This record gives sequence, structure tokens and C-alpha cells, in this order.
Amino acid sequence: MTERELKLLLNANAVKRIQLHYAVMAQGYMIIADGKPLETSKRETREFKTLDTAAKFLFKIGVADFSVKLNASVG
Repeated sequence: MTERELKLLLNANAVKRIQLHYAVMAQGYMIIADGKPLETSKRETREFKTLDTAAKFLFKIGVADFSVKLNASVG
């Protein structure tokens, strides 16, 4: 799902859940909206270096209610 598609779904109140997931492989965060990752226009998963930048992006597009899912495995 691209940013444009996400905005259209948000305007139609069609998004039920937005989560921020920690992406272990990318060492950053990604946005998951109703089970689908946010993608760039090239259909690559959009990644954010910090939790703060991902949250600022969500606030910018009008999302104030989201959850954060962190994997706290120690290994």
C-alpha cells in the first residue's frame, strides 16, 4: 500500500488498525496498515530509521491513534 492509497483509505475511514513494527533486517521501523506494509512508489517497503520519524510521518498524514509492536528478544 502506497502513501497515496493510505491517505485515500484514511479519508474513507476504511483503515481499522495501524501499527509500527520494528524491522530487524532493516534495523528500523515500518508502518503496517490493516496487515499491509506501507510502500514507496517503487513498491519497496518504506522504512524509518527511528520510531520518532515514523510517528511524525503518521501525525503528518492525520493518524493520531496507532500501536507500536517491538520484538524484545534477547539473543
